[in-house]
Amino acid sequence: MPATQTSRLPAVPTINLASVVHGLDDYLRERGADPHAILGRAELAVEDLTAPERRVPLIRFLKLLELCAEELRDPHFGLRFGVQYDPRRAGVVGNVALASGTVRRALQTIRRYLPTMVDSTVYGLDVEGGMAFAYSYYIDPLLMTYRQKNDWGVAFVCNVIRHGLGEPEWAPEEVLLPQLPDESAAARRERATLLRAKVRGGHAWAGIRFDAAVLDRPMKTADAVIERLMQHYGDLRLASLQTQGDELDRLRRSIAQLVVEGSSSVERLAESVGWSVRTLQRRLSEHGLSYSDLLGEVRKTLALNLLENPSLGIAQIAYLLGYSEVSTFNHAFRRWVGQAPGDYRSSRSVSPTPRS
Repeated sequence: MPATQTSRLPAVPTINLASVVHGLDDYLRERGADPHAILGRAELAVEDLTAPERRVPLIRFLKLLELCAEELRDPHFGLRFGVQYDPRRAGVVGNVALASGTVRRALQTIRRYLPTMVDSTVYGLDVEGGMAFAYSYYIDPLLMTYRQKNDWGVAFVCNVIRHGLGEPEWAPEEVLLPQLPDESAAARRERATLLRAKVRGGHAWAGIRFDAAVLDRPMKTADAVIERLMQHYGDLRLASLQTQGDELDRLRRSIAQLVVEGSSSVERLAESVGWSVRTLQRRLSEHGLSYSDLLGEVRKTLALNLLENPSLGIAQIAYLLGYSEVSTFNHAFRRWVGQAPGDYRSSRSVSPTPRS
């Protein structure tokens, strides 16, 4: 296969399990489940949960969450596990966030160092009208069918803020999810109780909305020395990942952030990665790509993700992806997939939901 074709294939997204499920084996055992059996079904070993720098395919982590929910017969497993998870176990991300001076810096830290924890995930923070929205999304369409991941992510960020403020009862004003699961009234009440907030579906990305004034509140866990040390270690880890991994993955993640923020020009991408436009274009050319090629790849992936959410209209999806005209989005999607976005969505709605 020609090198230019090979470079277009995204690397398999990976995750450092030690930073997201440390202590899971004890958690399962205390609830009467056999962690070895569950890990085996997810093609994982107990050692995968403890090795500080080992990374495994992200899809196995997502399957693991679903299998735990199934084995414990707990539809809120991801949420429940995330609520109790100690952020200090979350490697660079958790420790530097807690050491940050303010909530805003803590959330910005999560965004910067998230790749040390997991690939193909982007974290954002928007402020508008006195409200803050902290959210995350994936840039791999295979990850959208796993529900527990959003629950874990939302619960974990709430936990970081609670630990940092020293307020165990702190709660966002509202939790937003792409799609609310089909669950009983009792299950919905339990979900709201665990999150301590109103839950609303139909949003493009999973996240929390809260009073923007919270962003400037000081973190009681702040420690300037630890923050500098963890940032130094985190920067080394980022550099190592960029050296070991695919340069295109880093660029895809940066483009995904810019697309969602509404500013995805080649100049903004070059600025975000610290290169000149000429250097960016040269590096892409070495992979047999242009900027428009890579932008199209990312938009296609995000479009496939967003079309899984029946609450979003085609026009809304086009706007979220930075298209000023729905017809332009329709034309691009036909070029990518071979059918109109509405037809693609209809074909997906009659297909069985993939199971882990």
